Amino acid sequence: GVAEVEGIDRLMEASGFKMGPFKLMDLIGVDTNFSVTNSMFNAFHQDAKFRPSRIQQQKVDAGHWGRKTGKGFYEYEK
Repeated sequence: GVAEVEGIDRLMEASGFKMGPFKLMDLIGVDTNFSVTNSMFNAFHQDAKFRPSRIQQQKVDAGHWGRKTGKGFYEYEK
């Protein structure tokens, strides 16, 4: 299935998390999250369950790194 970023974040927050995964990635930096995910992927011998998502790669390549650039999974005022 397909789910929207906002819906996933709302569901996680309603389940007791302080913020959803996409808000968290925007906060720490999509580029930082991608780098860590890629390191985990390589550390675990490229096990598919640790593979970074294409959406992460696209965001990094586009310079949409989250709060620090004003745009990630959400848009922010600078």
